[in-house]
Amino acid sequence: MPINTGVWSPSEKERLCALYAYHILDTPVEKSFDNLAKLATQIFNIPIALISLLDKERQWVKSSVGVVLKEFPRKQSFCEYTIQGNTVFEICDTLKDSRFTDYPVVVSEPYIRYYAGAPLIDDHGFVLGTLCVFDLVPRQFTDSQKEILKGIAQEVVVHLILKKKDEQIRSSITRCQELLDITGVSPEIHCILDYRGKVLFVNEAVTRLLGYTVPEAMELGLLDVCYPEDIPRVMKSIADGLGNNYKELHIDFRVVGRDHIIRWISWSLVSKNRRWYTYGRDITDNKKVESDLMKLSFVASKVNNAVVINDADNHVTWVNAAFEKITGFSLEDVKGKRLGDLIIGPNTDLELIDEVRRLTKQRQSFTIDMLAYRKDKKEIWLSVYNTVVLDDRGNVEIEVEIIIDITDKKRAEEELQVLSMVASKTNTGVNIQDNEGITTWVNQSLEKLTGYKKEELYGHHLGNILSPNFYDQELIATSRDKSKNNQSYTIEVLAEKKNGSTVWLSVSNTPIINSKGKVERQIDLISDITQRKQIEKEMIEAKEQALKLSEAKEMFLSVMSHEIRTPLNAVIGMTHLLLDNDPKISQIDDLNILKFSGENLLHIINDILDFTKMETGKMELEVFPFNLKTLANDIINSLQVNVRKKGNQLNLVFDPSIPSLISGDKNRLYQILMNFLGNAIKFTENGQVQLILTLAGQNEKESVIRFEITDNGIGIPKDKQSYIFETFTQAKTDISRKYGGTGLGLAITKKLLQMFNSDIIVDSTEGEGTTFSFEIAFSKTAEISASPGNSTEMSVFIGKRILVVDDNEINILIAKRILSKWGLEIEAAVNGYEAIEKIMTESFDLIFMDIKMPGIDGFETTGIIRDISGAYYKQVPIIALTASTLKNDHYKFNECGMNGHVLKPFNPEEIKKLLFGFLSREKE
Repeated sequence: MPINTGVWSPSEKERLCALYAYHILDTPVEKSFDNLAKLATQIFNIPIALISLLDKERQWVKSSVGVVLKEFPRKQSFCEYTIQGNTVFEICDTLKDSRFTDYPVVVSEPYIRYYAGAPLIDDHGFVLGTLCVFDLVPRQFTDSQKEILKGIAQEVVVHLILKKKDEQIRSSITRCQELLDITGVSPEIHCILDYRGKVLFVNEAVTRLLGYTVPEAMELGLLDVCYPEDIPRVMKSIADGLGNNYKELHIDFRVVGRDHIIRWISWSLVSKNRRWYTYGRDITDNKKVESDLMKLSFVASKVNNAVVINDADNHVTWVNAAFEKITGFSLEDVKGKRLGDLIIGPNTDLELIDEVRRLTKQRQSFTIDMLAYRKDKKEIWLSVYNTVVLDDRGNVEIEVEIIIDITDKKRAEEELQVLSMVASKTNTGVNIQDNEGITTWVNQSLEKLTGYKKEELYGHHLGNILSPNFYDQELIATSRDKSKNNQSYTIEVLAEKKNGSTVWLSVSNTPIINSKGKVERQIDLISDITQRKQIEKEMIEAKEQALKLSEAKEMFLSVMSHEIRTPLNAVIGMTHLLLDNDPKISQIDDLNILKFSGENLLHIINDILDFTKMETGKMELEVFPFNLKTLANDIINSLQVNVRKKGNQLNLVFDPSIPSLISGDKNRLYQILMNFLGNAIKFTENGQVQLILTLAGQNEKESVIRFEITDNGIGIPKDKQSYIFETFTQAKTDISRKYGGTGLGLAITKKLLQMFNSDIIVDSTEGEGTTFSFEIAFSKTAEISASPGNSTEMSVFIGKRILVVDDNEINILIAKRILSKWGLEIEAAVNGYEAIEKIMTESFDLIFMDIKMPGIDGFETTGIIRDISGAYYKQVPIIALTASTLKNDHYKFNECGMNGHVLKPFNPEEIKKLLFGFLSREKE
């Protein structure tokens, strides 16, 4: 089998290329090759000889002797093996060589038994084919016979090479003749010069361009026709070319013709074998155009508009500096490219681009406005003026485009268009005036708004027509002055429609300033605000009504506080007196019940009043330093009686890391803890209640304290845990009946905690107990040294004179009973006039002043006392006795000169501490 597998190696590809270069395949029979084949049969006395060439898929026979063959497949070829080497390949007996026993020429006609082949190797070492001989009987060549066969094969290669060169010579002659023919009709000068510039050959174009005949031109040198001024430059260019061994030169210079006409010729010179092969092209017209273009370029480079020059194919050849400034593209960016392909973008009208290119092909100039894109992809509007320049034949030679940036103009047009559309369609009235405020245009909305037609408004001041009968003329005149001074303004005026009905108008005026800074026109935007004005009026009336209602509520609160607390003061005060006057044992329980009922009623009243104050926003937290541990211990101790009655245990768990002093509203915190602990004790029997205080966090300014109130009492159902904080509600309907209470305690407590910016967390299981927890941030405060005089020694009170001013005789009686027990001397006055008279005639160490009294009240009485000249009247302590808890009353205490206040019904211990504080100072 042949060794060829159908996959050609690189060397096989090169061999085939070499074979194809001889152009021998599929050529007719040639006698010279036939003679060599016959010579081989005669020398070796052998019947068959072939000269064959191996193509890619076949063995093609150039000459054959003894057999008629033109070609056959390479895979059935003996020569396939021959071309693999460079010597003779011999098969002595084909039937004894397994590679060939099944070849068709072996097993059938002509029954080949012997083969010998010599490769045809050319000068470059490529094997083109074989010279091979065949015999019908087995045999074997001697070495000399093989050398002879190789010699004949070399002769075949010589014939192939000679045939190839002969073809090349004929082809060169043909090309030379064609070149001569071309030069004969060429409009360009073609000539051959020796190295000295002597003309050796020139075509007839020299006659057409310069007027010289060919023989005359043959007698001339290159410099004989060169324009004198150009000779130095030409000589230098040729000398540089020779000195640098340039093979090619390009020179443009002027040539003087026989008729003395000067023409510009562009010369191209190629050096070869000490000769110059030259051709020259007339560029006189181009030079003129260049000169014109140079002048145009100078002018174009100085203008602000972009100038673009395109060739006949619409490719950019030149742009000026203004083009780069407008578009951002430099000449290097656009040269050789279509400008339209570079400046288009997503919103460019591509149909417009196609249309202008169609016009250019039809040799038509055009003018367009187009949306284009700068190099940085920003949108830009361009106005393009295109002029097509035609050559002598009417074909497009160049295009000149003048490009103007009209972006600002387009935007102004778009804004004007939008403004016009908006002004026509908007519900807002639009009034355009001249610089004097005279109406020149109004929209339909203003006509509809005022009832006047535009013809009735044109030529007038709008304010003179719409507001002639109202008091806004001064406002209108002031506004007009603002507009003349380039100032915008917005005013609201009451106007009158054409039908006589009134309307409130909001007028927003904007002056339009020209390039000189003067007002060119004014634009008014006018809206109907009648409904808004009506709403504002109603809101003002509602606000006034709400204020009156708030004042009435506040007055009711003050009256209720005074009227309820005054009798309570008598009840609770008398109870204290009775309990302190050694009552009978049988009376103690009754008096305690009376005291409990009075205090319980006071607690209910305090809840209602506190809740009302919080609802009306009258309550504010006070911030004073206090000791949290002391407060907690006082609360725990004060509740022990109630705790023992229920068989409970009440414990305090206090975190020692909590600062000893913090700042906050001690009284409201006391109220919160008392409410929670009171509830826990009330709803727990024979159980345990705990108050747990821990430090949850702190920084330089604040300490966050966590409060937990836990009990193991009746608990709260899950579905009622949010319900319990509502007003006048309790977890179950029988709670109030069984345990008592108003249902306000937790509601008030929640609101108080909200004032502390805190919230309550409830964790409760019915029948197991409840935990209320919350966190409050208190300000840190420095330690305060204990002030002297904290003891309650009664010696401070001995001989001190106190004046009690109150219109209620019971209150005076109670005060005298309580205060006189401490060694104080008591005087009384039933109104402000009597109090002033007593103060001016007698000396007192302290005055208790009731607030609500007939005639002049406590505030006025205190103010009169403070206005009396003398240090005594300025300095004597005056303490308010009040049943009111209103915040405004607290301000009045300070304003009129009072030194403090005691809330009715007062607690004897609180009165004692207060008196000690003031009277001990006098002692010092």
